[in-house]
Amino acid sequence: MSPVLPRTWRAPAMAALLLLVSVVSASAHAGSVAFWRVVIDADDARSEILLSLDDLARMAPSIGSTVGDVPVERLDAARQAVIAHFVVTADGIAVPAEVVSARVLASGLLEVRLQHQIADAAASLGVRSTFHAITDASHRVVTRVERRGGSDAFVLTRETEAHTVPPVERAQSATPGVLAMVRLGIAHILTGYDHLVFLACLLVPGGTWRSRVAIVSAFTVAHSLTLILGAMGLVALPARFVEPAIAVSLAYVAIENLLALGTARSESGPYQTVRSRRTCPTVSDRPGDRLSPTRWPTAFLFGLVHGLGFAGMLDVLDLPLRQWLAAVLAFNVGVEVGQLAVVGVALPLIVFLARSRWHRPVVQSTSVVVLGLAVVWFVERLQ
Repeated sequence: MSPVLPRTWRAPAMAALLLLVSVVSASAHAGSVAFWRVVIDADDARSEILLSLDDLARMAPSIGSTVGDVPVERLDAARQAVIAHFVVTADGIAVPAEVVSARVLASGLLEVRLQHQIADAAASLGVRSTFHAITDASHRVVTRVERRGGSDAFVLTRETEAHTVPPVERAQSATPGVLAMVRLGIAHILTGYDHLVFLACLLVPGGTWRSRVAIVSAFTVAHSLTLILGAMGLVALPARFVEPAIAVSLAYVAIENLLALGTARSESGPYQTVRSRRTCPTVSDRPGDRLSPTRWPTAFLFGLVHGLGFAGMLDVLDLPLRQWLAAVLAFNVGVEVGQLAVVGVALPLIVFLARSRWHRPVVQSTSVVVLGLAVVWFVERLQ
């Protein structure tokens, strides 16, 4: 039997693979998120900051990824960067701060603790993060400020990098802004390349409208379920397992696409180049028609894994139940809005391709590209 990928498409597919790998490598920090908890007392404040090791790799290569305490001196330039970009302010002026400890968590994040000295307790206090200058413009900081029993939770971005802490007499438990959490969910799915690539790889082979709706619905229900359970702490898996597993899910559906193409070809006879150039694919040529009955269970199964990846965004907010529920639901709404927007734009193109003579080459080349990306991401995440 001839190879699954036609010879004329091997060079374009490899070129696309190399291009996408370079793009992914160049944008490895896009969409990164930090978590910042600030506890303010009468004359000082304490910060707990969770950062991606990838965001600090260039400044502190000696940190490593071994779980446990990290000597402060091993933070190298990252120590001054954290002090400079995570700031507690009094009357708009940064107060003195120092790093007191650091450790690598089992989740793969670096926890840095800071001590801030507040000279005037009556001053107007605030927090400011400009860490997006270190990472990228889309960087977000999910922040929680506690002050004498009250709390305030919000998201800092390049557009809204500062927040004023309410006075003590007005401090109260506050839910993160619903719109802010919705926007965070949208931003997370739009910059979550692996989630979008997985969904696209499920849909590209085609199938009926019913099967496409079943795929999107199964993926949505599954990742919503584990997002909520993971954020509640009822389901807990370390990021070092979840992230490689997401890469495996991409490889699985890509290989499944290629095998379906090979099966269709072997059953319909030798690949007929003349016919494929002049006519649309027959039913036997469409891998989606063969995969439709089993695609939604695949989407559901791996959607559970992807949901645990989403849950990592929220499991450090440590909000009371009522506030936590509003934050999680708003975040999940944002994820769904972003996902539906992408599907709404991509699906007409996918349907058009499924009815065209280019369908088989497109499925073949994209599946090869996705398989290559999955291997790259799997190796990166194991490290």
